[in-house]
Amino acid sequence: MNRKERLLAAIRLQQPDRVPMFDFLFQQPMYEALIGRRPESYNGPDAVALALALDHDGVWLPFGGYTGFKPKKLDEDTYVDEWGTTYRHNASSWPIDAPIDYPIKSRADLTRYRPPDPTLPGRLSELEAARDMPHDNLALLAGVQGPFTTAWMLMGYEQICYALYDDPEMLVEIFKISNEYFKEATRLCVQAGCDGIWLADDLGDSTRGFVKLDLFRKYVLPYIAELAEYMANLGVPVLLHSCGHIKEYLPDLAQTKISAVHPLQRTAGMDLRWVKEHYGHRFCIIGNIDSSRTLPFGTPEEVAAEVREAIDIAAPGGGYVLASDHSLHDGIPVENIITMFRVGREYGGNFYQ
Repeated sequence: MNRKERLLAAIRLQQPDRVPMFDFLFQQPMYEALIGRRPESYNGPDAVALALALDHDGVWLPFGGYTGFKPKKLDEDTYVDEWGTTYRHNASSWPIDAPIDYPIKSRADLTRYRPPDPTLPGRLSELEAARDMPHDNLALLAGVQGPFTTAWMLMGYEQICYALYDDPEMLVEIFKISNEYFKEATRLCVQAGCDGIWLADDLGDSTRGFVKLDLFRKYVLPYIAELAEYMANLGVPVLLHSCGHIKEYLPDLAQTKISAVHPLQRTAGMDLRWVKEHYGHRFCIIGNIDSSRTLPFGTPEEVAAEVREAIDIAAPGGGYVLASDHSLHDGIPVENIITMFRVGREYGGNFYQ
Protein backbone atom coordinates (compact mmCIF):
# COMPACT_ATOMS: atom_id res chain seq x y z
CA MET A 1 0.00 0.00 0.00
CA ASN A 2 1.10 3.59 -0.50
CA ARG A 3 0.66 6.15 2.26
CA LYS A 4 -2.78 7.37 1.25
CA GLU A 5 -4.10 3.86 0.69
CA ARG A 6 -2.81 2.78 4.10
CA LEU A 7 -4.41 5.67 5.98
CA LEU A 8 -7.72 5.47 4.15
CA ALA A 9 -7.90 1.71 4.73
CA ALA A 10 -7.63 2.26 8.48
CA ILE A 11 -10.25 5.02 8.35
CA ARG A 12 -12.57 2.58 6.57
CA LEU A 13 -11.97 0.12 9.45
CA GLN A 14 -10.01 -2.18 7.16
CA GLN A 15 -6.68 -3.80 7.98
CA PRO A 16 -3.80 -2.05 6.21
CA ASP A 17 -0.36 -3.50 5.54
CA ARG A 18 0.99 -1.74 8.65
CA VAL A 19 -0.30 0.62 11.31
CA PRO A 20 -0.62 4.08 9.72
CA MET A 21 0.90 7.13 11.40
CA PHE A 22 -0.11 10.80 11.59
CA ASP A 23 0.17 13.83 13.83
CA PHE A 24 -0.39 17.57 14.08
CA LEU A 25 3.06 19.09 13.52
CA PHE A 26 3.03 22.03 15.91
CA GLN A 27 6.65 22.39 17.08
CA GLN A 28 9.28 24.54 15.38
CA PRO A 29 12.38 22.82 16.88
CA MET A 30 11.13 19.53 15.39
CA TYR A 31 11.09 21.10 11.92
CA GLU A 32 14.58 22.50 12.40
CA ALA A 33 15.98 19.18 13.62
CA LEU A 34 14.38 17.01 10.93
CA ILE A 35 14.14 19.17 7.80
CA GLY A 36 16.73 21.85 8.57
CA ARG A 37 14.47 24.89 8.73
CA ARG A 38 12.14 26.57 11.20
CA PRO A 39 8.97 27.84 9.49
CA GLU A 40 7.72 31.28 10.48
CA SER A 41 4.13 30.08 10.01
CA TYR A 42 2.57 26.69 9.41
CA ASN A 43 2.70 25.91 5.70
CA GLY A 44 2.01 23.05 3.32
CA PRO A 45 5.48 22.41 1.85
CA ASP A 46 7.24 22.30 5.22
CA ALA A 47 4.47 20.18 6.75
CA VAL A 48 4.77 17.70 3.86
CA ALA A 49 8.56 17.54 4.27
CA LEU A 50 8.29 16.91 8.00
CA ALA A 51 5.49 14.36 7.63
CA LEU A 52 7.68 12.40 5.21
CA ALA A 53 10.70 12.69 7.51
CA LEU A 54 8.58 11.11 10.27
CA ASP A 55 7.22 8.46 7.85
CA HIS A 56 3.65 9.63 8.29
CA ASP A 57 0.79 8.63 6.03
CA GLY A 58 -1.16 11.89 6.08
CA VAL A 59 -0.66 15.61 6.63
CA TRP A 60 -2.94 18.38 7.98
CA LEU A 61 -3.51 21.36 5.65
CA PRO A 62 -5.76 24.09 7.06
CA PHE A 63 -8.29 26.10 5.12
CA GLY A 64 -6.78 29.52 5.68
CA GLY A 65 -6.84 33.25 5.24
CA TYR A 66 -7.17 35.07 1.97
CA THR A 67 -4.46 36.58 -0.20
CA GLY A 68 -3.23 39.92 1.08
CA PHE A 69 -5.08 39.85 4.41
CA LYS A 70 -3.23 41.47 7.30
CA PRO A 71 -4.66 41.23 10.82
CA LYS A 72 -5.36 44.48 12.63
CA LYS A 73 -2.49 44.95 15.09
CA LEU A 74 -3.37 46.28 18.53
CA ASP A 75 0.20 45.99 19.80
CA GLU A 76 3.28 43.92 19.00
CA ASP A 77 1.69 40.65 20.19
CA THR A 78 -2.05 41.35 19.96
CA TYR A 79 -4.15 41.36 16.81
CA VAL A 80 -7.69 41.00 15.47
CA ASP A 81 -8.40 38.42 12.77
CA GLU A 82 -10.90 38.61 9.92
CA TRP A 83 -13.64 37.06 12.10
CA GLY A 84 -13.24 39.90 14.61
CA THR A 85 -11.64 37.74 17.33
CA THR A 86 -8.71 39.19 19.27
CA TYR A 87 -5.64 36.99 19.78
CA ARG A 88 -2.40 37.33 21.69
CA HIS A 89 0.79 35.70 20.47
CA ASN A 90 3.47 34.35 22.82
CA ALA A 91 6.59 32.27 22.51
CA SER A 92 4.80 28.96 23.09
CA SER A 93 1.63 29.52 21.05
CA TRP A 94 2.98 28.60 17.59
CA PRO A 95 1.23 27.92 15.25
CA ILE A 96 -2.18 28.70 16.78
CA ASP A 97 -2.57 31.65 19.16
CA ALA A 98 -5.19 31.83 21.90
CA PRO A 99 -8.18 34.21 21.79
CA ILE A 100 -8.47 36.87 24.48
CA ASP A 101 -11.53 38.84 23.31
CA TYR A 102 -14.60 38.16 21.18
CA PRO A 103 -16.73 40.18 18.75
CA ILE A 104 -20.19 38.95 19.84
CA LYS A 105 -21.20 39.84 23.37
CA SER A 106 -24.91 40.45 22.80
CA ARG A 107 -27.72 39.81 20.35
CA ALA A 108 -27.18 43.33 19.01
CA ASP A 109 -23.59 42.36 18.14
CA LEU A 110 -24.87 39.27 16.35
CA THR A 111 -27.38 41.34 14.37
CA ARG A 112 -24.55 43.56 13.09
CA TYR A 113 -22.11 40.69 12.53
CA ARG A 114 -20.98 39.72 9.02
CA PRO A 115 -18.83 36.60 8.64
CA PRO A 116 -15.87 36.40 6.25
CA ASP A 117 -16.21 35.21 2.65
CA PRO A 118 -14.88 31.63 2.25
CA THR A 119 -14.48 32.01 -1.52
CA LEU A 120 -11.77 34.70 -1.47
CA PRO A 121 -8.54 33.73 -3.24
CA GLY A 122 -5.69 32.21 -1.27
CA ARG A 123 -7.62 30.15 1.24
CA LEU A 124 -6.53 26.91 -0.42
CA SER A 125 -2.88 27.92 -0.78
CA GLU A 126 -1.39 25.37 1.64
CA LEU A 127 -3.48 22.51 0.28
CA GLU A 128 -2.65 23.43 -3.31
CA ALA A 129 1.07 23.81 -2.52
CA ALA A 130 1.14 20.34 -0.95
CA ARG A 131 -0.89 18.85 -3.79
CA ASP A 132 1.41 20.28 -6.45
CA MET A 133 4.73 19.19 -4.92
CA PRO A 134 6.19 15.66 -4.72
CA HIS A 135 4.57 14.19 -1.59
CA ASP A 136 4.95 10.41 -1.96
CA ASN A 137 1.20 9.80 -1.91
CA LEU A 138 0.62 11.37 1.49
CA ALA A 139 -3.07 11.67 2.26
CA LEU A 140 -3.84 15.38 2.05
CA LEU A 141 -6.20 16.13 4.94
CA ALA A 142 -7.87 19.54 4.87
CA GLY A 143 -8.70 21.23 8.16
CA VAL A 144 -11.86 23.16 9.07
CA GLN A 145 -13.62 23.89 12.36
CA GLY A 146 -16.94 22.86 13.77
CA PRO A 147 -19.87 24.95 15.00
CA PHE A 148 -19.07 24.82 18.71
CA THR A 149 -15.51 26.03 18.08
CA THR A 150 -16.78 28.89 15.94
CA ALA A 151 -19.15 29.93 18.72
CA TRP A 152 -16.23 29.82 21.17
CA MET A 153 -14.10 32.01 18.87
CA LEU A 154 -16.95 34.50 18.41
CA MET A 155 -18.40 34.57 21.95
CA GLY A 156 -16.09 32.88 24.42
CA TYR A 157 -17.08 29.97 26.64
CA GLU A 158 -18.63 32.07 29.40
CA GLN A 159 -21.07 33.71 26.97
CA ILE A 160 -21.88 30.31 25.44
CA CYS A 161 -22.87 29.05 28.90
CA TYR A 162 -25.15 32.03 29.52
CA ALA A 163 -26.67 31.78 26.03
CA LEU A 164 -27.55 28.10 26.48
CA TYR A 165 -30.05 29.17 29.14
CA ASP A 166 -30.86 32.81 28.34
CA ASP A 167 -30.90 32.83 24.53
CA PRO A 168 -30.14 29.44 22.94
CA GLU A 169 -31.41 30.65 19.58
CA MET A 170 -28.52 33.09 19.51
CA LEU A 171 -26.17 30.12 19.67
CA VAL A 172 -28.14 28.35 16.96
CA GLU A 173 -27.73 31.37 14.68
CA ILE A 174 -23.96 31.26 15.19
CA PHE A 175 -23.90 27.52 14.51
CA LYS A 176 -25.74 28.20 11.23
CA ILE A 177 -23.23 30.92 10.27
CA SER A 178 -20.40 28.51 10.99
CA ASN A 179 -21.88 25.65 8.99
CA GLU A 180 -22.62 27.87 6.01
CA TYR A 181 -19.00 29.03 5.92
CA PHE A 182 -17.37 25.65 6.49
CA LYS A 183 -19.64 23.77 4.10
CA GLU A 184 -18.34 26.02 1.35
CA ALA A 185 -14.80 25.66 2.70
CA THR A 186 -15.12 21.89 2.55
CA ARG A 187 -16.53 21.93 -0.97
CA LEU A 188 -13.56 24.01 -2.12
CA CYS A 189 -11.08 21.70 -0.36
CA VAL A 190 -12.56 18.60 -1.98
CA GLN A 191 -12.57 20.36 -5.35
CA ALA A 192 -8.87 21.13 -4.81
CA GLY A 193 -8.09 17.46 -4.22
CA CYS A 194 -8.07 16.75 -0.50
CA ASP A 195 -8.41 13.12 0.59
CA GLY A 196 -10.23 13.71 3.88
CA ILE A 197 -11.41 16.47 6.20
CA TRP A 198 -10.38 17.18 9.77
CA LEU A 199 -13.38 18.63 11.60
CA ALA A 200 -11.93 20.35 14.68
CA ASP A 201 -14.49 20.85 17.44
CA ASP A 202 -13.20 20.50 21.01
CA LEU A 203 -16.14 19.35 23.12
CA GLY A 204 -14.70 18.66 26.56
CA ASP A 205 -12.17 19.47 29.25
CA SER A 206 -10.09 17.03 31.28
CA THR A 207 -13.05 15.75 33.31
CA ARG A 208 -16.30 16.18 31.35
CA GLY A 209 -18.00 17.50 28.25
CA PHE A 210 -18.39 21.26 27.99
CA VAL A 211 -22.18 21.03 27.60
CA LYS A 212 -24.68 18.93 29.56
CA LEU A 213 -25.77 15.96 27.50
CA ASP A 214 -29.37 17.07 27.02
CA LEU A 215 -28.26 20.51 25.82
CA PHE A 216 -25.57 18.99 23.63
CA ARG A 217 -28.17 16.79 21.94
CA LYS A 218 -30.64 19.62 21.51
CA TYR A 219 -28.40 22.45 20.34
CA VAL A 220 -24.88 21.32 19.36
CA LEU A 221 -25.17 17.82 17.94
CA PRO A 222 -27.59 18.67 15.09
CA TYR A 223 -25.09 21.13 13.58
CA ILE A 224 -22.11 18.80 13.95
CA ALA A 225 -24.19 16.07 12.31
CA GLU A 226 -25.32 18.40 9.51
CA LEU A 227 -21.78 19.50 8.71
CA ALA A 228 -20.40 15.94 8.86
CA GLU A 229 -23.14 14.69 6.54
CA TYR A 230 -22.43 17.44 4.03
CA MET A 231 -18.72 16.55 4.08
CA ALA A 232 -19.32 12.83 3.74
CA ASN A 233 -21.70 13.42 0.83
CA LEU A 234 -18.81 15.10 -1.00
CA GLY A 235 -17.10 11.72 -0.97
CA VAL A 236 -14.40 12.21 1.67
CA PRO A 237 -14.08 10.76 5.19
CA VAL A 238 -14.72 13.04 8.16
CA LEU A 239 -12.16 12.90 10.98
CA LEU A 240 -13.27 14.49 14.26
CA HIS A 241 -10.63 16.18 16.38
CA SER A 242 -12.10 16.74 19.82
CA CYS A 243 -9.87 17.13 22.86
CA GLY A 244 -11.09 16.39 26.34
CA HIS A 245 -13.47 13.91 27.91
CA ILE A 246 -16.14 13.16 25.29
CA LYS A 247 -17.12 9.63 26.35
CA GLU A 248 -20.75 10.56 27.03
CA TYR A 249 -21.07 12.09 23.55
CA LEU A 250 -19.81 9.03 21.65
CA PRO A 251 -23.19 7.25 21.34
CA ASP A 252 -24.64 10.32 19.62
CA LEU A 253 -21.55 11.03 17.51
CA ALA A 254 -21.73 7.41 16.35
CA GLN A 255 -25.06 8.24 14.69
CA THR A 256 -23.40 10.88 12.47
CA LYS A 257 -21.27 10.51 9.33
CA ILE A 258 -18.02 10.96 11.29
CA SER A 259 -15.55 8.19 10.35
CA ALA A 260 -12.78 8.67 12.90
CA VAL A 261 -12.25 10.12 16.38
CA HIS A 262 -9.08 11.82 17.61
CA PRO A 263 -7.18 12.21 19.94
CA LEU A 264 -8.56 10.14 22.88
CA GLN A 265 -6.76 12.27 25.43
CA ARG A 266 -5.32 10.11 28.20
CA THR A 267 -5.26 12.90 30.78
CA ALA A 268 -8.98 13.40 30.14
CA GLY A 269 -9.79 9.79 30.96
CA MET A 270 -10.37 8.62 27.40
CA ASP A 271 -9.58 4.93 27.84
CA LEU A 272 -8.29 3.40 24.61
CA ARG A 273 -9.28 -0.16 25.46
CA TRP A 274 -12.84 0.87 26.35
CA VAL A 275 -13.29 2.94 23.19
CA LYS A 276 -11.89 0.15 21.01
CA GLU A 277 -14.20 -2.41 22.64
CA HIS A 278 -17.34 -0.28 22.41
CA TYR A 279 -16.75 1.80 19.28
CA GLY A 280 -13.95 0.13 17.33
CA HIS A 281 -16.58 -1.27 14.97
CA ARG A 282 -17.85 2.24 14.27
CA PHE A 283 -14.92 4.68 14.40
CA CYS A 284 -11.33 4.56 13.29
CA ILE A 285 -9.34 5.51 16.39
CA ILE A 286 -6.52 8.03 15.97
CA GLY A 287 -4.15 8.94 18.80
CA ASN A 288 -3.85 8.20 22.55
CA ILE A 289 -0.05 8.55 22.96
CA ASP A 290 0.20 10.84 25.99
CA SER A 291 1.38 14.30 24.92
CA SER A 292 0.99 15.77 28.42
CA ARG A 293 3.14 13.33 30.38
CA THR A 294 4.87 10.51 28.51
CA LEU A 295 6.00 12.38 25.39
CA PRO A 296 7.30 15.54 27.15
CA PHE A 297 8.62 13.96 30.35
CA GLY A 298 9.08 10.24 29.70
CA THR A 299 12.21 8.42 28.62
CA PRO A 300 12.47 7.05 25.08
CA GLU A 301 11.94 3.59 26.59
CA GLU A 302 8.68 4.73 28.21
CA VAL A 303 7.53 6.29 24.95
CA ALA A 304 8.30 3.05 23.10
CA ALA A 305 6.37 1.00 25.66
CA GLU A 306 3.31 3.25 25.36
CA VAL A 307 3.38 3.04 21.56
CA ARG A 308 3.50 -0.76 21.64
CA GLU A 309 0.70 -0.84 24.22
CA ALA A 310 -1.56 1.39 22.10
CA ILE A 311 -0.94 -0.70 18.99
CA ASP A 312 -1.64 -3.93 20.89
CA ILE A 313 -4.96 -2.54 22.13
CA ALA A 314 -6.30 -0.63 19.15
CA ALA A 315 -4.73 -2.08 16.00
CA PRO A 316 -6.22 -5.63 15.96
CA GLY A 317 -8.53 -5.94 12.98
CA GLY A 318 -7.51 -2.52 11.65
CA GLY A 319 -9.05 0.86 12.33
CA TYR A 320 -6.19 2.45 14.30
CA VAL A 321 -3.80 5.28 13.38
CA LEU A 322 -0.82 5.95 15.63
CA ALA A 323 -0.71 9.58 16.83
CA SER A 324 -0.31 11.62 19.98
CA ASP A 325 -3.33 12.47 22.09
CA HIS A 326 -3.19 16.10 20.98
CA SER A 327 -0.25 17.25 18.84
CA LEU A 328 3.53 17.35 18.62
CA HIS A 329 3.94 20.64 20.47
CA ASP A 330 6.58 22.62 22.33
CA GLY A 331 8.08 20.84 25.30
CA ILE A 332 8.28 17.40 23.69
CA PRO A 333 11.91 16.35 23.12
CA VAL A 334 12.60 15.65 19.47
CA GLU A 335 14.23 12.38 20.55
CA ASN A 336 10.90 11.19 21.96
CA ILE A 337 9.08 12.17 18.78
CA ILE A 338 11.59 10.23 16.69
CA THR A 339 11.28 7.26 19.06
CA MET A 340 7.48 7.29 18.87
CA PHE A 341 7.36 6.97 15.10
CA ARG A 342 10.41 4.69 14.79
CA VAL A 343 8.72 2.20 17.12
CA GLY A 344 5.43 2.76 15.32
CA ARG A 345 7.08 1.93 12.01
CA GLU A 346 8.93 -1.12 13.34
CA TYR A 347 6.33 -2.60 15.70
CA GLY A 348 3.36 -1.46 13.64
CA GLY A 349 5.09 -2.63 10.49
CA ASN A 350 5.18 -6.20 11.75
CA PHE A 351 1.86 -6.15 13.55
CA TYR A 352 -0.27 -7.53 10.74
CA GLN A 353 2.32 -10.01 9.46
